[in-house]
Amino acid sequence: MTVPHQSTPPRAPQDKLPEDRRHMIRRRWLTAVIIVLLVGIPAGYLVISAGQSRDSGRDKERESSAAGLQANRPSQMKRRVFEVPIPAGAWDVAYYETSNWKTSRLYVQFTTTATGLDAFLAESGTSRAQLVPGHVTVSERDADIADWTFDDGPTGGTATPPTGGAATPATAGTSAPATVGPSTGATEASGGASGATVWAGTTVTREEPRPDTDITVDLTDPAFPRVYAVSTTSP
Repeated sequence: MTVPHQSTPPRAPQDKLPEDRRHMIRRRWLTAVIIVLLVGIPAGYLVISAGQSRDSGRDKERESSAAGLQANRPSQMKRRVFEVPIPAGAWDVAYYETSNWKTSRLYVQFTTTATGLDAFLAESGTSRAQLVPGHVTVSERDADIADWTFDDGPTGGTATPPTGGAATPATAGTSAPATVGPSTGATEASGGASGATVWAGTTVTREEPRPDTDITVDLTDPAFPRVYAVSTTSP
């Protein structure tokens, strides 16, 4: 008589074979690697991001804390944001930027040709016809920040640009013609027999959030006008 074969009952969990040492070490190593990847990679990104943000903040702080205007062209991005189109070929260019939670301002000065002035005014949304003779549109506060001095005079006074690449201002009683060169820049001519600087200014008002721009031009030498512009925007 044949006895039916009975299958072996399943092994209880507690009857599992003990884990050998090699398998245990491998399992722990894999667990450690996974933990490092899950924690380390995001932490690394945070550290890198914080470092980049800190460096960017230091660069901006260093730029903003510079004394007076910087003898350089503002970046293309700044010119686009503040809508200050410096004409090609302009020289003695300098700029300064201030920024806070409420407003940001870009101060720009440069010397150009009569054609360059017309191009600048057109790209700014105005024209030479809008320049009011004898009118200085840059406020005393902005002039003080940019280290510009507009003294009182028959036509608005005399502007003294800051050092660091700025053009030599007009001098009363001077009759020497203006000269232009790649390294010497321009020497502005006199303001006529009276010695007064010839000023003209206008303000370009744009729809928010676009900036407004105060433009004051030294037209003492019409062939080589000197432009002072302050563009203000509210973030």
